[in-house]
Amino acid sequence: MNRRGFLKTLGLASAAGLGWRNLAFADASDTQNIVVVIFLRGACDFLNIFPPVSGADRGHYETARPNLHIPLADTLPLDGQFGLHPAAAPLKTLFDNNQLAIVRAVGNTLQPSRSHFDAQALLESGTPGTKGTSSGWLARYFATIPNLPPSISIPSVAASSYTPTSFLGDPAVLTMDDPDYFSLDNAHWAWDERLVSTLPNLYAGDSPVEQAGSQAITAMQIIGSQDFSGYVPGGGAVYPEGYFGDQLKMLAQIIKMDVGLRMGALDFGGWDTHSDQGNGIAGNFANDLVTPLANGLQAFLTDLGAAGNYLQRTTVIVQTEFGRRVRENADYGTDHGYGADILISGDASQIIGGFHGIWPGLAANQLFEGMDVAVTTDFRRVLSEVLIRRLENPNLGAIFPGYTGYSPLGVVQGTDLDPIYDNPSDEIFSDGFED
Repeated sequence: MNRRGFLKTLGLASAAGLGWRNLAFADASDTQNIVVVIFLRGACDFLNIFPPVSGADRGHYETARPNLHIPLADTLPLDGQFGLHPAAAPLKTLFDNNQLAIVRAVGNTLQPSRSHFDAQALLESGTPGTKGTSSGWLARYFATIPNLPPSISIPSVAASSYTPTSFLGDPAVLTMDDPDYFSLDNAHWAWDERLVSTLPNLYAGDSPVEQAGSQAITAMQIIGSQDFSGYVPGGGAVYPEGYFGDQLKMLAQIIKMDVGLRMGALDFGGWDTHSDQGNGIAGNFANDLVTPLANGLQAFLTDLGAAGNYLQRTTVIVQTEFGRRVRENADYGTDHGYGADILISGDASQIIGGFHGIWPGLAANQLFEGMDVAVTTDFRRVLSEVLIRRLENPNLGAIFPGYTGYSPLGVVQGTDLDPIYDNPSDEIFSDGFED
């Protein structure tokens, strides 16, 4: 077991000046709220997940997408203005049960970009007008959290093979995509017991490296004590097969382990549908992307809601870097666009369901640069409401530096911890939002 392999196994993270947290088993009575962020990598075509079904926009939509549009006869009804892709049928159940809020026309209002790399980095850093930020918005949330117990086990998890930019600078994030391989298995089996007994003594000091090593060892002991492969989801939940479903299931089990989790993040890639997107209701977009997303989200909520108060404590955010072009291309796909949606889901007692935000319209003079769905809501406004009302962290100036435009959209319930953010003069838009 060489030094490089050892450090890789421990998954040491850079402190980045954000401080360190001591770790121990959490109190099983912990009732703090949890947020899970699902990032749809590649730019999701929300226009085909929630297509317009009435008014002038219906005609604009069908004209722009003669091959890709969802036929009215196949569209699932929602609110009369927008419908739902039939492959996303589980989302209708969540919508009807007041467990799904859809904020339309969301994006980066300061620095629009159709580059995947730039757009994702700007959103995940939480500094949309500044490139090269040294920390992510989730890391800054942890650095400013006012109610984090001094000693919890696993406060943050990136269910991935790499740490996303949103967690950049969080020294305690556990990055793990397969719990079966999160162990000290690089040495000969005869040394396993000696490693387990010796390593804690090597990392018993107070230096950042020693604390990081101690944290990683503690995490491995906790994860190693659980039977992830034998986990049976609650409520009869059936996760979709594949990587996305596996990661959701892993996060659900970690939440139920009561180890102090506050924030989880996972990716669902493949949304860059430039070609062969599908002929409306069928094809790659429907079968490989929309169906797993809808089924996975429903399974996750069902699983958490089967026992305890896990569902009431958990809020799911689904976002993407930008939307797709309104007009389909010659390859039966859609190119990079601008305005997208953010989905917020959870328990009906915590979510204010339905459509939110200002829909800009699909007429030629309403499109961004004559091509894309315009952005009417800054993405930070949605995330800020979750931070304040669900995670009780009002330190928006530190989490989203320079952002002063927050006012509640009305997508989640909870406490407004700082009345200053309710000042109407601070609103980005003067009307059109539920209070």
